Amino acid sequence: MDSKVIKRIVAVDDSNVVLKTLKNVLDKEEYELHAFTNGTRALEYLEQKDKMPDLIILDIEMPIMSGYDVLKRIKTIVHLKRVPVIFLTSHNEKQQVVQAVTDGVKDYVVKPIDKEVLLKRVHSLLYD
Repeated sequence: MDSKVIKRIVAVDDSNVVLKTLKNVLDKEEYELHAFTNGTRALEYLEQKDKMPDLIILDIEMPIMSGYDVLKRIKTIVHLKRVPVIFLTSHNEKQQVVQAVTDGVKDYVVKPIDKEVLLKRVHSLLYD
């Protein structure tokens, strides 16, 4: 019997297409994905200690709360401070990447999502 521990991932993106893509990619690897279309709902979930994720994937550009806003809030929640965050965005300008890393993001994935790249980065943050 496989004793592999299922890793919990929270993904936040205002695009249902992107969330569906993430679900299809991550489900094949047996990750437990919890998807949210806005930062407010995701934070309500994340603030519950019993819902502790192993990884958070955040879109940068979302209405109401940007990925930067959600990240800033995550960094104030004690039990989430050490949870790695990947930014998912359609922008790859150097300034935005530098800002993301400065703000505490562990990795940065550019849309459209390359499944192999995403899985390598997720695996790296969860197991390396």
